Amino acid sequence: MTTADLDRIGAEAGVSAVLSVQQDDCLAYWNIDYPEMRTHGEKLGLRMARNSMRDFDIPDQRRNLAQAVRALADLQSKGHRTYVHCTACLGRAPLTVLSFLVWVEGLLPQEAIGLIHRGRPDAVPAWEAHHGCRADLVERFCPQIEKRAHALSQARPAGQGDPQSDWLQAKVEIARQIRSSRRGLTGAAGEAESCGSCADSRRRGGRYAPASGSWRQRYRGTWT
Repeated sequence: MTTADLDRIGAEAGVSAVLSVQQDDCLAYWNIDYPEMRTHGEKLGLRMARNSMRDFDIPDQRRNLAQAVRALADLQSKGHRTYVHCTACLGRAPLTVLSFLVWVEGLLPQEAIGLIHRGRPDAVPAWEAHHGCRADLVERFCPQIEKRAHALSQARPAGQGDPQSDWLQAKVEIARQIRSSRRGLTGAAGEAESCGSCADSRRRGGRYAPASGSWRQRYRGTWT
């Protein structure tokens, strides 16, 4: 991206914010002076933000995806129309938007990727990074999810709903709370203890079947 690109983006796309997920190696390879870009963008009235992820590096994208999603969520919550870019806008930028649409906006993954492909048919976000980061977040905030699932199970009328829907709804609600909190998705890993049973259940394949017994057993159920 050049300063001329920023001029065009601001004039033609009507954006008010630009989020870059390019990593330092990309900037160096393409001779991009990001401080200069940021200054130019700010002169145009654009809110410039950057949360880097390394290209073709799934573990790095998994580690840094939550920060990029939080940055995008912050911009959107302030009413910005945000342009998200990496280098080719095929991998990291679509990954950020995909995860934002699923985790924050509540779209199903197939809905989110369909929306992205309508605008960028060649986009190939790393699903491994998306699912891996999501699993990390679920494990990190498992106690909060567990507590909310219990509350939902106690509040719903008898014969309505099921333990699995309580668990899924709890994850959605806690994700929204995380998004709006001060530390949010980028909070320290020590914010919540890891929950071994959560990690175990998300690694298992197969079909979920609610189990009888205590409330923990009821909402966690069994996997076959």
